[in-house]
Amino acid sequence: MKKNYKKSQIANRVILGLLLVGLFFTVFGLSKTITSVDEIAMSKTPEAILASAGVTEKSTISLPVAYFDQKADPCVNMFDFGARKALREKQFEWTGCDYYNREVEQGLVDYYLGEDYLPVAKGGDLASNVGLSDMTRWFKAVEGKSKGYSGTIDLTYTAIPSAEFSFEADEFYPLDEAKFSASDAVNSDGHNHLFTMNFAIPFTVTGDGEEYFEIAADDDTFVFLGDKLVIDMGGIHDTTSGKLAIYENGEVYTAMGDQELTYSGVNVKKGDGLAIRIFHADRDSAGSVFKINFAGMNLNVVQTELADAETGIQVAYDPTDPSYIGPLGQSSTVRPDGTKGYIVIATVEGFMIIVLSIFLAIIIRSMVKQRVTR
Repeated sequence: MKKNYKKSQIANRVILGLLLVGLFFTVFGLSKTITSVDEIAMSKTPEAILASAGVTEKSTISLPVAYFDQKADPCVNMFDFGARKALREKQFEWTGCDYYNREVEQGLVDYYLGEDYLPVAKGGDLASNVGLSDMTRWFKAVEGKSKGYSGTIDLTYTAIPSAEFSFEADEFYPLDEAKFSASDAVNSDGHNHLFTMNFAIPFTVTGDGEEYFEIAADDDTFVFLGDKLVIDMGGIHDTTSGKLAIYENGEVYTAMGDQELTYSGVNVKKGDGLAIRIFHADRDSAGSVFKINFAGMNLNVVQTELADAETGIQVAYDPTDPSYIGPLGQSSTVRPDGTKGYIVIATVEGFMIIVLSIFLAIIIRSMVKQRVTR
């Protein structure tokens, strides 16, 4: 009887030791798996992705921009019924013609971008300052009307609180050196007052509810998410702001001015490669303000291309400078979620810890019971 007891005790101790070793390695494995999940999650934050691309908190990131210098159109008597066709065709320079419109005009462009990734004029009634039945000259070079120039906007990067980029100019005159419209009377003060611009901010949707974009400008400003119009601030107007936010459920909320954010009807998914596309025009001489601010976005910082000044499409830029953000979604890539496999492993390891703990409790109970019985 004593001999059998000793054998049973030895067996229990061996099993207890094996269970303890197994439990130790399982707990160690689970901690490593959790660490891996955390590291992968952290590596997907906008701050980490920017850092891996060589962007520091003091970095300035340049957005490629296509600028278009615009010639002033002749003044038209808007109350002359016979001049309605000329009024409809007039698009640039209104303050010198004694006509002012200081309110946002929505509905000047279609909801969807055209096949060339440029806005499509929707038309308008003749009471409007411009019907925009044709806006080809806005973002393409048209002989005698507009001339294109390649350029950039330099964004200031702040890592706190959440990968924030900003640009602010209360006197925004990017084409003061352009000669195309220098002789226009509207530019006699040395500033080039009539111009258009377009650029894109490509990003991959993080789905964390922290993605936010805001723009403030005077005169026409159209912001598209992908190919859908989400901020519509057309017309000749004082400085007006628009903003959008992407919620965790993928719903896109927008607002203009002091309005509260409301659901725009646009939905996105985590991992979607998208671009915020900005189209802006300064169409009169009453100042020029342009500001953008966005945060929490997984930008695709890559060696990239600048916009062709003649067509608004892309052409090769210096590949040795990696500090440009690719336009029109060219660098938008879907990053697969590498945490899924680790989560499965962690679940298995957690289950094993529970099972081993149960067996450990049974063995210890058995050993205690045997000692008491003896």
